[in-house]
Amino acid sequence: MTLYESILLEVRNGALSEPFEVQELTSERRRVMCSIEQKLVEKYRIGFEFFMESTIGTTIANYAQDEQTGAGGYNVEQGAEAKYLRVKPGVYKVKELNGPL
Repeated sequence: MTLYESILLEVRNGALSEPFEVQELTSERRRVMCSIEQKLVEKYRIGFEFFMESTIGTTIANYAQDEQTGAGGYNVEQGAEAKYLRVKPGVYKVKELNGPL
């Protein structure tokens, strides 16, 4: 599952608030140490997947559109569909996109 799908799954199941704070996704209770190439790497569990903290913040920001101004993150400005609405800095709503999850 992608980060978007994992977040959407948690919102739908009530495991993540709506709107959610990025800090909720990188809380201590989600933190795990994963062994990658015989090294321990810090990741965070979202849904059934594990993501690095830098991936979480960057991906959400890049696929977000500001709720008030309409300004988009990098990927949105490059033509990608917005997956999140930025309510205020660090706080987002998930946009439900067309297509099966």
